[in-house]
Amino acid sequence: MVSRIDIKKAMAITKYKFEMEDERSWLESGMGYLDDFHAGMTHTVHVFSSNADRQLASWAGDENVTKASRGTPRDGNVSEELSDYFNKLFRDDTYLYSSEASYLILRLGTETNKEEGAKFLNEIKFAISLPFTERHLQLFIGDPLKDENKQVFDNQGNVDDTTTVGARYFIPEFVDNLKFDVSAGFRGLTNPFVQPRVEYPMNFYDWLIRPVQYAEYSVKREFYEETDLYFDRRIAAAELVRLFLKRSTETQKKGMQYDASISYFNTVKYNVGFRTYVSLSGETTLNEGRYENPRYDDVDPHSGVNRYSLGASWKSSFLRKWLFFELEPRVDFDMLYNWRPNYVVRYWLEFYFGDI
Repeated sequence: MVSRIDIKKAMAITKYKFEMEDERSWLESGMGYLDDFHAGMTHTVHVFSSNADRQLASWAGDENVTKASRGTPRDGNVSEELSDYFNKLFRDDTYLYSSEASYLILRLGTETNKEEGAKFLNEIKFAISLPFTERHLQLFIGDPLKDENKQVFDNQGNVDDTTTVGARYFIPEFVDNLKFDVSAGFRGLTNPFVQPRVEYPMNFYDWLIRPVQYAEYSVKREFYEETDLYFDRRIAAAELVRLFLKRSTETQKKGMQYDASISYFNTVKYNVGFRTYVSLSGETTLNEGRYENPRYDDVDPHSGVNRYSLGASWKSSFLRKWLFFELEPRVDFDMLYNWRPNYVVRYWLEFYFGDI
């Protein structure tokens, strides 16, 4: 015989199944609206890109020119393909500077910081590729060099009017594998800038080496130049190590600023990856003012290394291939806080509108 307890269990299980079906139905319905929104935004980006592209080509008298690539494909080594994959996944400067795609990237997040408290984060990166113009022009909002981790909106909802808006001109290759482009635009109406960039990727056995040189002049910042060196090597089918070296100088700072880091990348599956890193930052000449901290009167500022960091980052698409979640915990040892450990955790939600 079926007991009353068994009947109650069966009824509870049936009720739970119906609730799960309703929940699944609601979730699928909600994601359907998001899919429609993503498709509409992506279509808008492509239509705007195509119309602007053909209009510029028309003004230049090139209405019938065929779509062209910016350069000949490289004969890469075993490390290059994996390096490109991680560059695209984590949206580093190489991808944002050299991608021929039109895209809109919206990033929303929060940061919890032991020393500085919590704050909201937001970033916008927008680029329109113009392949029909023989001048290989790209329009963009958000400069990877200047606007990295830049807040477009502050915590009061005000727009930062110094966000970069400009155009990038890709010089046709006159030396194999040499990538040369010039950007110009505004960081606010009263702060125009011009920025040439040169990159020369090369293969050395199983290593991919990428030296990158920036030079920039802007009205407010005056002269700035930066040299980056990337050394990438694949150590397994889905694993990569990277040594990164950077140095820079600018008119308004004394001496030279420098950074160095070693990173390990791994991917579990497509659009899922993580990295761990150790890094340091410093300057050859002490710049007064940066280390004034009323909370700690025992800070003894000096030139040399001023920060050590140890961190990790996990990034994954979820629910949809255009929706990403990123978690980045790290600990900083900064001279500003007299080398006390500063625990920082960042959470990002990223929306990518464009072809994936």
